[in-house]
Amino acid sequence: MHRHRFARISRRAAVVALGLSLLSPQFAVAAEQDGTGSASSALPAYSSHSLKPVKLEVGISTAQLKKLRERGKAAERSGKPLPEPVIPFQTERRPAAKPSKGATTMTFAEAAEFMERDVRRRTAPMKSTVDDYQRQQRGARTPATTTATTADGGFTTMATGATIGETPSQALYDTCMTDAASSDGGRVYDRFTFCQRVPITADYWEKDAAGNPVDHLGTTTATLEIVAQGIEDQRSMRLFSQIKQGSVSYDWGWWDNIWTAPGVPLSLFGTCAPGQLDCGASRSPATLTWDNWNNNPSWAYWDISNSATAGYGRDKVLPSFWQVEYFTESDDFSTEEPGTSPVQVIRCDSATYISGPFGADRSHGCVFPGATPILTYSLSGTEAAVAQHILGAQTRPEYTYPRLPAAEDAERDKDIPGQAVGGQPVHYGLHRIHSTLNAEDYQKNRDHKDGACYGTGPYAAQYTGLGLDPRPDTSTQQCDEYPFASTLEGAGSAEWDFSVQAVPITDNASAGGKLIAYYNADRILAWDASLPYPEGSNDRFWVEIVE
Repeated sequence: MHRHRFARISRRAAVVALGLSLLSPQFAVAAEQDGTGSASSALPAYSSHSLKPVKLEVGISTAQLKKLRERGKAAERSGKPLPEPVIPFQTERRPAAKPSKGATTMTFAEAAEFMERDVRRRTAPMKSTVDDYQRQQRGARTPATTTATTADGGFTTMATGATIGETPSQALYDTCMTDAASSDGGRVYDRFTFCQRVPITADYWEKDAAGNPVDHLGTTTATLEIVAQGIEDQRSMRLFSQIKQGSVSYDWGWWDNIWTAPGVPLSLFGTCAPGQLDCGASRSPATLTWDNWNNNPSWAYWDISNSATAGYGRDKVLPSFWQVEYFTESDDFSTEEPGTSPVQVIRCDSATYISGPFGADRSHGCVFPGATPILTYSLSGTEAAVAQHILGAQTRPEYTYPRLPAAEDAERDKDIPGQAVGGQPVHYGLHRIHSTLNAEDYQKNRDHKDGACYGTGPYAAQYTGLGLDPRPDTSTQQCDEYPFASTLEGAGSAEWDFSVQAVPITDNASAGGKLIAYYNADRILAWDASLPYPEGSNDRFWVEIVE
């Protein structure tokens, strides 16, 4: 047949070699230092293990320490709680950015390599949004509630009344914030939702007039919580953060634990990570005392955005790397380096062919590429016959049509990609193609399918004696192919095998409708060969068959 085993091996080897060559110097140095890639760098490598506490050191002037203790004594005498901080909780004003130490500018290829590693560190299955999308399609149409957007310096930012709101929904928080969120990779709940819990530690030192630390006062520990949501119709995400209620603990000595440490201010700051291609963020740090954070949890939020003008390829694709910093800083407090949550990534695009329910405009949007996009078909659903076909193609490809020629069959088994099991990939992923944007590949898939199913079209001769037998009864059946005609790995690919089977028209229509809805719901972009490092920077997805 037209399959070329050596071409497939060469492609895989090339991908591995390219991925290694794109590893930036800062990653390589980190790996040499401790063998894990965890040495300090703009964008370190992460594992899926539980996080170690993120630390920082803060100096307190002798005068400020005296004020804190005097205020504590007054509160003790009066029996009143510590007063609210005089600093506003959070304002729209964002302070001027300070240059980060050792910051470097990443290339797009380096960013794509980071995103590939980001996918590999995920272990928790991701929820697909296709069911929600289809429910919206079936439900009553409601007016859009998203307010107008404003442009500032090339970045699109959400207006105050954004649909996502100023706090994450409690239901989303409860569902996402599981044990999996306590790893350095956090948890990508779906393509539009991320959450994480980060243990943090702050050491406080009394400093003299010259700024030298003279006495270790104590240590405060807590849990930082993060929820981030990609905005489905803008090149922006909303980043929420707070200190988990009841998580703050003080080790300053018995008296200071009660009357001094709780009154120290703590600031949270959602910001772009160093080493950016192009990234913007909104709003100031949020500041409360440790006691206020601990007993009256308040979500702070920021919008992280990037500009289409800096994007790559047809869809203006661009990742933005972000983190949450925490620190204590004022005239009387000095944090040497802020503590930071692990660097995470959001990918934004301007794909005009992505649409929302009822054709709503979704030509701009951001997703978390660390997700593993999985389309689920059910053996008991309206697409049951298609699901059964795909399951057979994934698990017993040697029994599928078209058959391999006798000479080739003696040398190898058929190899059909795209399988996921238990929410995890077990084979090479599929790349979406578009009937117009990737017209040549799409038509080639159709032509090979017609040759294998019906013995028609330009490739009919290749499938003589090997194609589907019997052919579909077109009055009640259609020819279903897997991988899909809308994938780069489809029937026309020279590097992968495929399967065809006659299925009822109704089942095929149901499966096709769900596939289109899935592409839109999870924002799966079509293949763009012009992207730097296309193997790593183009979307991949997998197919899982369930009962």
